[in-house]
Amino acid sequence: MKKVFIVLIAIPFIFWSLWVAFPASTIESIVEDSLTDYKFRLDVRGLKKGMLYNLSINDLILKNPDEELIILNNVKSRINPLYLLIFQLRCSYDGEIGGGKFSGHMNLAKESTMAEIDFVQANISDIQLFKLFGVDGTGTVSGSISIKDNTGYIEFAAKDAKIEPFSFSGFRVPLNLFQTIMGSIEVKGEIINIISLTLEGRDIYARLKGFIKDAVMDIKMELMPGKSFIENPLFLYEFERYKVSPGYYVISVNRRL
Repeated sequence: MKKVFIVLIAIPFIFWSLWVAFPASTIESIVEDSLTDYKFRLDVRGLKKGMLYNLSINDLILKNPDEELIILNNVKSRINPLYLLIFQLRCSYDGEIGGGKFSGHMNLAKESTMAEIDFVQANISDIQLFKLFGVDGTGTVSGSISIKDNTGYIEFAAKDAKIEPFSFSGFRVPLNLFQTIMGSIEVKGEIINIISLTLEGRDIYARLKGFIKDAVMDIKMELMPGKSFIENPLFLYEFERYKVSPGYYVISVNRRL
């Protein structure tokens, strides 16, 4: 009985000793190198060890491989030490993203990587991934991010957006007409693919499809205006050349970022 008692006391002491002896620089290297085999890159800024397998990181930046996609701030992480015995890193985390909040978990094994993040009320202007497609403005967005091996997915929705107009295929597209945005984007290696991106405003609807590959944007914007737009001479002047059928317009862009 005495031996069992000693073992029970020794186990947490051993785990604590291993954590104390594990350098913060080594942990930082493990995190930054965790996605290099999958064409992603993580930059770690301000990593600090806490007590009992807790970590804090000032900024954690996901890149593809050099373009900034997502920036996480004030990250707090908790590592499950039991999985270290089978050479896996499993942890949960939470923090801030674009002024909003996020939480999630990650599992790093020898031949696989899995991470998930749920985020709420993040500022659209602070999500760098949107800016790659020319979407910038104010409002908040909520959604989820998942990474499995070499593929990342982001699903999101914003219902109070105020998007700035931007130059699309030679003229300014009035994205300020749209208040609701819903989308799903896949990031695989160096390819960013728009699975679905819809924008909705009062009496107007749009859908974007396409991808970014090797820093070249190849996207089509389908525009479906209502009667109030179709009868507007200014709208007809700008968009008539993109008309495919009554109430349906297609704008294509293929350019280097």
